[in-house]
Amino acid sequence: MKQLYGTAFRCGKPDCQRPLFRLDNETGDRTLNSRVAHIHARREGGPRWNPGMPDEANRSGENLLLLCIEHSYEIDDNAARFPPEMLREWKAAQLAEHDQIQRSWHLSNDEAAEASALSFDPHQLSIATASATTVTAVARAVGKMVSVGRQRRRLAHQAAQAWEVLRLRTNRTMPVFDLNGDRLTVEPSRAETKPYEEALTGALAESQAELEPLAVEVIAELHAVSAVDQSLGQWCDWVERQVEELIAAAGRWPGRPPTEDDQAWPDAVAELQRASASLSAAWRGDRTVSPPEPAPAVSGPAETDLQRAVREHCELLELAGPWGRVKHRDYDAALYARLMGALPLANALPPVPSLTAMGLDLTARRAATVARNADETTYRALIRQATEQTPLAAAVFLLQNLGAIATQQGHEALQDAAAAEASNLLLAEDWKSPAVWADNRNHARRLLAWTADAGRGGEVRETLKTAIEANQDLLPSVIEAMGQWGEAFSRDGTDPTRMFQRISELPDWFPVALVAVLIKQTFPEVSAADEFASERYSDVVQQLASQILWIAEGNSNQ
Repeated sequence: MKQLYGTAFRCGKPDCQRPLFRLDNETGDRTLNSRVAHIHARREGGPRWNPGMPDEANRSGENLLLLCIEHSYEIDDNAARFPPEMLREWKAAQLAEHDQIQRSWHLSNDEAAEASALSFDPHQLSIATASATTVTAVARAVGKMVSVGRQRRRLAHQAAQAWEVLRLRTNRTMPVFDLNGDRLTVEPSRAETKPYEEALTGALAESQAELEPLAVEVIAELHAVSAVDQSLGQWCDWVERQVEELIAAAGRWPGRPPTEDDQAWPDAVAELQRASASLSAAWRGDRTVSPPEPAPAVSGPAETDLQRAVREHCELLELAGPWGRVKHRDYDAALYARLMGALPLANALPPVPSLTAMGLDLTARRAATVARNADETTYRALIRQATEQTPLAAAVFLLQNLGAIATQQGHEALQDAAAAEASNLLLAEDWKSPAVWADNRNHARRLLAWTADAGRGGEVRETLKTAIEANQDLLPSVIEAMGQWGEAFSRDGTDPTRMFQRISELPDWFPVALVAVLIKQTFPEVSAADEFASERYSDVVQQLASQILWIAEGNSNQ
């Protein structure tokens, strides 16, 4: 072994410059970077086995070649590509180089023993061979993933580009301008864009579907590498993380409608290639980068008090759901009390479609269904208790639903009692308090409409005129209360994107003339405008005031 290393300095493969030992520039320590390879295999069935070769010649130095770790396994894994004649030429060139440069390695007894053990010990040799095979397989599988992924990415890019061509064509053929004469961006109709969106989404999904079995192949080889050589475990984990990142990046495209591709995909490719190359370098014993620490698991943002309250409210409504689905469940006083306590929160939610399932009307209905089978005495007590509920909207909604349930149960007297109490509450309110407007701002228009429906439209108009004339500071609250809630949804009509208020028409009981005069006095900068033009005002009250002036002039805002 000492004689062999004393006649060579570099790997015997002509185009490889790796030294047989690596030197640490800081400490001067030597690390074995080579193995002794057989030109003709030591045993039958091995690479380049020569049955006619005597044992003595097989064991001699003439049949041994010093190679770096990588190439020592490469010549055995691909024996047909490296015939004995080629390897003997390598050995001759290695000896000639030593004669020329007079550089070699003088091994200590320990270093000679290490080289011998790693080169000829069957257990160590089997481990090294297995790790060489699996590391090579990982590199090959990663390369295949990247190549397939790039091909699929081009298809996604073509789908996104086709969508963008449609958008550009639509804008060229449909010039639209704002009030200042500036050109607005026009999006194609949903019917036009749907096929393009489906094509892009489909291309991304197909990319992930094609990459996933390749990812399974890579990960299986990584586990084999870790099993054979535990020292490579941290690099294997790095490659596996990057495989998952590549799959995720393959399934996304920035923006709907699409924008230009961002760096997420090329960055994922580059990092996977870097991780794979580092694994191979670590296996060869080359100096390489250490794997980065795994990113800490990202927990969701801390739940705010409002989010917690909404979540608990939804859970409460779900708990009360069975009382609305069947009619035989007994009255649950504790559950009813919890629903009563939830009414103020439900009252604060704008009455828009996406919040219907947790709004005031549904919450009051859940409470009434829980009370369905209470005895008559208890039910009357619940009606009286409802009149004390605040704010006004919560009390009236609850009384109306208690009356509706009483009707379903055939208790007309209880229905009449609930209706009478609701009517008394509505008629008793003078609307002069700012707190009443603030507490009922989401439902004030409905409450006033219910009051007017009882043949009291004229009284409602006078009530509002009296309240506003007595305290003109109520004007913003009155204006906002007239706003009818709406909601904008995503292009596919599934996800709400924003809530807004508009006034499509004003009821007969609303003192339009008086409010219009006060708007002009209070907001002199506001002029009459329809729903869209009024958006030039950033303040919601001013937007609604502008629409009231528009309607007051006899225009339609529907």
